[in-house]
Amino acid sequence: MWTWRRRVEALATLVGGIVAVPAGAHPVNVSVGASTLGYGVQVSTALIPGTLDLAVGINHLSESRSGTYASSNNSIPYQGNVRLQTIPVLFNYYPLSGAFRFTAGVMINENRVTAYSSDPTGNYVINGQPYSGSTVGTFTGLATYRRLAPYFGIGWGSKAARHPGFSMGFDIGVLFTGSANVQLSASNSANNSTLASNVAAAQAQANARASRYKLWPVVGLRLGYDF
Repeated sequence: MWTWRRRVEALATLVGGIVAVPAGAHPVNVSVGASTLGYGVQVSTALIPGTLDLAVGINHLSESRSGTYASSNNSIPYQGNVRLQTIPVLFNYYPLSGAFRFTAGVMINENRVTAYSSDPTGNYVINGQPYSGSTVGTFTGLATYRRLAPYFGIGWGSKAARHPGFSMGFDIGVLFTGSANVQLSASNSANNSTLASNVAAAQAQANARASRYKLWPVVGLRLGYDF
């Protein structure tokens, strides 16, 4: 499995190879930016100069949080990490002579949320039933999305131009992630069938809530340079 560092190194190699293409070849744009998918770097090359670009890149953001997962009949303290990580492979189509574009393609979607709680003196409510931390043991949670997610959006700028120079880019679109798959577990549930049943019920409730959200809105801004 590739680590984040290896992905960056691979993209850097790709960028170096593209930029080293002899003059007269199709133009290339390299950009960095920030969006609701995290911080990212992207390389695009003109398949049809001024009309169609191919863009690939990496987006990443990791943030730790703590709090309490609360619903109508659950109260579970947690320490968690939200990791946003996507690898887009996109086509930019410019229907007019300007910078307006339609963007479509897929992203390798590695967004995920991990959480855990291990407090023997803590208090939990799982599926409406109170438990002490010592009874629960270590409580863990994981939310993942489907691996390949289609993307469609519109944008302006940051196309691979015919002449070197800086450019700005703005994107707005939707990533079709599907609903998250939530998995919950308690380390002491193997020896406690009632606890196991309540954890399973809490997991079903969490997945029911997650099923309402199947789209990931994308808004981003980029600064690029055309080679």
